Amino acid sequence: MQTMVFTGRLAADPQISDDFGKAIFRLIEKRSVDAAGKDRLVGVNCVSWSSGLNEKVIARGMAQGCEAVVTGVFVDTAYETRDGQARTAKELVVNRLTLLDWAEDRRADGARSGQEDDGETPPVSDPTPETQTASTRTPRRAARAA
Repeated sequence: MQTMVFTGRLAADPQISDDFGKAIFRLIEKRSVDAAGKDRLVGVNCVSWSSGLNEKVIARGMAQGCEAVVTGVFVDTAYETRDGQARTAKELVVNRLTLLDWAEDRRADGARSGQEDDGETPPVSDPTPETQTASTRTPRRAARAA
């Protein structure tokens, strides 16, 4: 089985099951501009079956527009449409996920610039390594960049 790496931004907020057993999201990437001047976007549907990753990272740190790097394998899935037609689709099953732009960082930046928080995702009260708040991660980012 071949491993694929895809970098992109979330097209919409991830869909997460109530028990955190499954998370689905779509990453898109701008590849070029067509003759009419419109962006040519390429996308991939991703699915994560890791409840820990879904609960601690995807639910708390991912939102529309966030940038991520996903490593995984492509699988074909078969499904039936509402009108009974059989279809197949490819999706990337997530093995590794790296968030380059956390949703928490966006909310913190918005609060600093005077914008209100949308309140959709509650703030993280336990800054474990996977779920550190923006204020505890920012100095390390600056140190890495230096």
